[in-house]
Amino acid sequence: MYRGDKWWVSPYNTIDEVRKELKIPEKVEIHDVTLRDGEQTVGVVFNKEDKLTISKLLDEIGVHRIEAGMPVISAEEKDAIKAITRENLRAKIFVLSRLIQGDVDAALETEVDGIILEAPIGVPKLMQFEGWDLNFVEDLAIKMIDYAKSHGLYVVFFGVDTTRTEPNKFNEFIKKIDETKADAIAIVDTYGCITVEGMKYLVRKVREITKKPIEVHTHNDFGLSTATTIAAISEGASVAHVAINGIGERTGNASLEEVVMGLKLLYGVNLSIKTEKLYELSREVEKRSGFKIALNKPIVGYTAFARESGISVAGWMKYALGSEAILPELVGNTHKVIIGKKSGRHSIIYKMRELGIDDSKFDEIKIKKILEDVKQKSENLKRALTDNEFLEIVKKNNA
Repeated sequence: MYRGDKWWVSPYNTIDEVRKELKIPEKVEIHDVTLRDGEQTVGVVFNKEDKLTISKLLDEIGVHRIEAGMPVISAEEKDAIKAITRENLRAKIFVLSRLIQGDVDAALETEVDGIILEAPIGVPKLMQFEGWDLNFVEDLAIKMIDYAKSHGLYVVFFGVDTTRTEPNKFNEFIKKIDETKADAIAIVDTYGCITVEGMKYLVRKVREITKKPIEVHTHNDFGLSTATTIAAISEGASVAHVAINGIGERTGNASLEEVVMGLKLLYGVNLSIKTEKLYELSREVEKRSGFKIALNKPIVGYTAFARESGISVAGWMKYALGSEAILPELVGNTHKVIIGKKSGRHSIIYKMRELGIDDSKFDEIKIKKILEDVKQKSENLKRALTDNEFLEIVKKNNA
């Protein structure tokens, strides 16, 4: 399906020749990292109340897994994670751990369902660890995987900087990890530097080595995190690591809302996510993180479904899906008509009705004069007008 009552995407997505190339698993899960990797955004701090609130909202919309933090960071962090696990949410609760027994013990104390067991494996990353190589990591990983599994945890092996490993050595390394008790293996584009084609190739090669579930965790350094995450899913990865609003270290993680809507409407993947709650969730995280998202951010941006151009508004008023791929109510966002330099008469009439003004009392001469005044004021201010500024112009022309 490429269209419905509230959406209309490209029919080329559904052509058999295109679909036959996809290897999307029957079940795809969303693993949210907002409370851990998202908190690594510069200047962002989530306290216990923040983490509890965001966790509950994530659970409410149907996210499958929540990465609540890293227990060894502080006593407060551990307490917040414990509070989340005691909520008995439907979502599975995970934490991040290094290849250190103390990290795993701290995870066990929080009574989480599983751990993301991280280890450096990329060539540049290993250069930061004196005396470390893949053989050393392998020995440590086997030991810590066994330890975590012996204590009942679900274990995801998370190779930091996966996409900058040496291909031949990486293949041999994954064969060794495949022989462990790890439940899943994550492919990690820590520095956001793999292409879509490179990601597909990498997932395909790992799938040839292991039958374990493959997870994908990407960053946005080249603006490709959503694309590479979806590419990994299309090649057989079954868990997408994402963050609300795409927050995260440096340029951020793959955006939860973009990945969810892309998989749902472009690839036809049923995630059982309540997408109509995405805007509300985005605003809550924006408020609690203090990290402002771009006004035009896809899906949840304030102006993602806004228009100012008079030609655009005229067409949109006749048939909305002729001017956008999805209607905003699908994600809890709203349409907005912005009044400014590029407005037309349709924009003026729409805004009047929106603000409760009876436009039938204004003849074409008055509408034209209001439009002229709007354009002039917008040019003088070098921005769009506020509703109050627009109302002042309407009042002046109706005196």
